[in-house]
Amino acid sequence: MRGVDRILIVLAGLLLLLLIAQTVYLLNYRRQVGQISSQLSFIMEHESRKLVATQLKPREIGRLVRECNNLLRRQQAMGEQFSRKNQEMNLAITSLSHDIRTPLTSLDGYLQLALQTEAEQEKGRYVALAQSRIQQIIKLVEELFLYTKLQNPEYELKLQAVDVAEVLKRNLFTFFDDFTRSGNEPELRLPERSPRVMGDIHALERIFTNIIGNYFIHGEGPLTVEVEDRQEMLCIRFTNRLKPGSSVDTAKIFTRFYREDPSRTRHSSGLGLSIVKSLMEKMNGDASANSASGIFSIDIEFAKAGKEHPHGHPSQ
Repeated sequence: MRGVDRILIVLAGLLLLLLIAQTVYLLNYRRQVGQISSQLSFIMEHESRKLVATQLKPREIGRLVRECNNLLRRQQAMGEQFSRKNQEMNLAITSLSHDIRTPLTSLDGYLQLALQTEAEQEKGRYVALAQSRIQQIIKLVEELFLYTKLQNPEYELKLQAVDVAEVLKRNLFTFFDDFTRSGNEPELRLPERSPRVMGDIHALERIFTNIIGNYFIHGEGPLTVEVEDRQEMLCIRFTNRLKPGSSVDTAKIFTRFYREDPSRTRHSSGLGLSIVKSLMEKMNGDASANSASGIFSIDIEFAKAGKEHPHGHPSQ
């Protein structure tokens, strides 16, 4: 019986030790959960960039800490992105307000002069200048409206087979007076016949208008336009020299409200090339830019009619 008693005493002791160890473990587990809760409360209350940390990490606690930290990192990244976008939007609103206010101010001045003058010739000149300012305001508002529409994923263009080279030539002709004033005729390298592409004529006209308009603002010398057949894609490249002192960040040039020099007033919304990029993507194509040694070029690639672009949107 003494041997049995000893065994029972040993077992009771082991059970007691096990119970104590389990109690300590549970208390430590509870303490760590409480610490994690306190750290999360502090981080959220003070918008801290700290992450959750624990001294002892049982497997379950370690997993909880990792998931909490993943959520915190994601929240921090979203906060930084929101802050950047908010800053961009504030700058954009300021810039657009300035761009719209400038022609409005001069519009009011020209109308006042037209009312005050009695000479018909002078009156007509002031009215013409006022009308030009109205057109600038209309263009700015139209670009902002179009950009907003293009940000809607559900907005799609009605694509059809289009002779893009013909649309390009027609659009270049609308800039005849601008090319004449610049003293530089465009250098065209177009094939006699080019394959049709999937596109929307109105979107194509807007794309060419924005690219050529960008050339007149930032470029100098002749504008070279060439068409290149690239198997399933058709590429149109616009190339020109940059004005002295000009620089282009090709990584940002297609982003909204990008400007080479935000301090300059050019009556531009800064949305022109961003609209080009968005319209090209809506037509299953792409737009890219390159700048080296003072030479700037924009490539726009179209999916040929009857071909599917691997990363494109379905046409209607």
